[in-house]
Amino acid sequence: MEYWFQRILLKPCLLALAVSTVDVLAEETTTQINASNVNTEYFDMGVFTGFINIEDFTSEAIVGINGTFNANEDYFMQINYLQTDVSLSSYEQSQGQLFSGSDRTFTHFDFLVGYNVFQGEHFMKSTKENLSSLYVVAGIGDTEFGGESGFTYTIGAGYQVALSRKWLVRLDYRDHIYKTNIIGEDKSTHNNQMSLGISYQF
Repeated sequence: MEYWFQRILLKPCLLALAVSTVDVLAEETTTQINASNVNTEYFDMGVFTGFINIEDFTSEAIVGINGTFNANEDYFMQINYLQTDVSLSSYEQSQGQLFSGSDRTFTHFDFLVGYNVFQGEHFMKSTKENLSSLYVVAGIGDTEFGGESGFTYTIGAGYQVALSRKWLVRLDYRDHIYKTNIIGEDKSTHNNQMSLGISYQF
């Protein structure tokens, strides 16, 4: 009687328990593998350099830093800071210097929202693909130059290439628009920037 009970009831129960255990272990393994493939790098910090054309003045080399938060695959937010020292314009060379000292340092800070218009892949090596994206940005900021501080609108576009999982390269165009009366009349100026930067994701 005891042998019959073990054969009819106990063995099927043990078999079902074993199958359930295997299923649970397989699910946990799959979850761990999927979790390891998720890119959790939402932030990156970087430096950039390039040129800015300051309307009514000169084109100057710039240096700057930025930080980016990737909200999702489509949208991101970015802060930027740049500065440069501005040499004498052709007008100042003929008519006299308008201002001097720290007022000749052009500084700009902005907060931008970006949208990835097109995302794709490129291959640095034949078997290794890396992400790339074409994006547009817009936002607001502040510009200080010539003793003035002007509320600034910024629009632009850029192209980003991932060199690896951690390192990014960006080529950017920006137009910083603000009002000024440095040369004696109120006007909106367009200050065009081209820059190349590298960022580290973490």
